[in-house]
Amino acid sequence: MKKTFNFLLVLCTLYSVLCTFTIAIAEEKTPCIGSSTERISLDLRGVEVIELLKLLSVKTGLTIVPQPGVKGRVNLFLNNVCFEDVLDIILVTYNLAAERKGSIINIMTAEQFYRIYGKRYEEKRQMATLKLNYAKPANVFNTLSQLKSDIGKIIVDESTATVILIDIPEKLDLMQTMVKQLDQPPETEVFGLKYAKAKDLEVQVSKILTTGPGEVAIDERTNKVMIADLPDKMMRIKRMVRAFDEEPSQVLIDAQIIELTLNKQFQRGVSWEKIFRGLNDLDFKGTFSLGLTGSRQEVSVGTVATDDYNAVLQFLEGYGRTNILSQPRITALNNQEAKILVGAREAYITQTLSTATSATTTAESIEYVDVGVKLNVTPNISRDGFITMKIRPEVSSVREYITTSLGSRVPIVTTSEAETVIKVKDGAMVMLAGLTKKREEEAKSELPFLAKIPIIGIFFGNKTIGSTSNPETTELVILLTPHIVSGDFIRSAELEPRDVVLKKEPKGLREE
Repeated sequence: MKKTFNFLLVLCTLYSVLCTFTIAIAEEKTPCIGSSTERISLDLRGVEVIELLKLLSVKTGLTIVPQPGVKGRVNLFLNNVCFEDVLDIILVTYNLAAERKGSIINIMTAEQFYRIYGKRYEEKRQMATLKLNYAKPANVFNTLSQLKSDIGKIIVDESTATVILIDIPEKLDLMQTMVKQLDQPPETEVFGLKYAKAKDLEVQVSKILTTGPGEVAIDERTNKVMIADLPDKMMRIKRMVRAFDEEPSQVLIDAQIIELTLNKQFQRGVSWEKIFRGLNDLDFKGTFSLGLTGSRQEVSVGTVATDDYNAVLQFLEGYGRTNILSQPRITALNNQEAKILVGAREAYITQTLSTATSATTTAESIEYVDVGVKLNVTPNISRDGFITMKIRPEVSSVREYITTSLGSRVPIVTTSEAETVIKVKDGAMVMLAGLTKKREEEAKSELPFLAKIPIIGIFFGNKTIGSTSNPETTELVILLTPHIVSGDFIRSAELEPRDVVLKKEPKGLREE
C-alpha cells in the first residue's frame, strides 16, 4: 500500500511539473507520421526516463512498456515536436531499443534487444544538437534530408533555431559539416553591369543560389544586381557575373548586292551549282529553295576563295550586265540579327470610321509596306575563329493594286523568303546567287496637254510594255564578307548602325 502511494505521489508530482512547463499538443504545421500524429512540447530537468515514458503513454494513448534495465534521468527541452521524434531522441540518448507490436511499444536496452534478436537495433546511432545563428531551420532541414541515411532523423525546432541530428557516425559528421557551411552570415554584393542585362543575369543566378540565405534583386533602371549568399557560393557567383558581363564580340559584315542582267544565252537562268563546282575559286556549299508565286527557285550558296571584289565582279560580267544596288557595311553583336533592305516603301491610306451619337467621322492614316530585297544575317562566333551565319533573304514586289470601297489604293505584295546556315572563316567571302526575276521595260509617249483631257486623252498617248513574251531576266547576287572585330575598332570606324535600310522615296500616294 505504501509503495502504491509513493508511486502515485511521484506520478502526480511529475504530472504537475510537466503541466507547469506546458506539455501541450501543438497545432500541426506539417502532419506527423508514425504510431501517433501528435506534436509535443517538453521542458524537463532531472526527470526519470521511465516516468517520461509513462506520461507519453498517457498523452498519446499508446501502450508503452519499459523493460527492466531501462533507466536514466532526462534533461530535455523540445517545442512542437512529433512523438516519433521524441521517442527517437530518448532511444539514442539512453542507448535503448523499441519493439513495436500494433499499438504496443516495448522499450528495452540495446543489449537486451541484441540478446533477444541476435542483431543490433538499427546500427549504432548517435545524436547531435546544433544551434543555428544565421540559417533558417526549415532550409537546413531541406538540405540535410538529402544527406541522412534511411535510419537517420532530423528534428527541427524553429522557435529556438535548433536542429537535432540522429544518425550513424559517418552521416552525422557529414551533416554537421554541412550545417557549419550553411550557418554563416550571408555575403552581399551589388554588381553594376556594363554589357549584360540585369534581368537576364537574375534568371541565371537564381538557378545556383543557396536555398534560404541566397537572394537576388535587380534594378533594371540602373542595370544593377544585388546578390546575397554564403561566402563559398558567392565566389562562384562572382565568376558567373564576370563571365556574363564580358564585352560581346561583334561582326562587321561587308555586303555587296548586285543585280545581274543576263545575256541572251542565259535568259533561262544560270546553273550556279555547276558554276560553283566547276571553278577553283568557288566552293559550293549547297542550295535551298526560295518559293515564289507560280515558280520554285533554287538559291545557291558558296564561298569565294579570293577576297578581291573586283575579280568577282569581273567574273559575273561574263554572264551579263552588272548593276550594284547597294554596298552596305553593317555591324552586329554576336548572336544578334542584322538587317538590310534595298527597295522602296509602298505607301497607302487606311481609313477608320468612328460613329458617335450625332455623326460619323473618318480618320485617315498612312501605312507603309517595304518592297524590294531584304537580307537578315545573324552571326555566331565560335572559339576556333569561324563564323556561323544564319542568312535569310527575302524578295518582295507589288503584284497589283486594289481599290477599296472608299477609294483607297492598296498594294498587294508578293513575298518569298528562305533561310540557310553557313560556316566560314573570318574574312571569307560568301556568295548567294539564283534569285531570278523577269523584268519588263515600260515606255510611255503622249502629246502634251491633249493626253491630259479626260476620256479622249487616251487617244493622244501610247504606253508600251516591253516584250512580254521574252522579258529580260535578272539575277540577284549577294556577296557577304564577315570580319570579327573588337569593340574599339567598331567605335573608331564610326560604322553604320546595326539595322541598315537603303530605300527609295516612298511611292504609292502620287496621283496618276
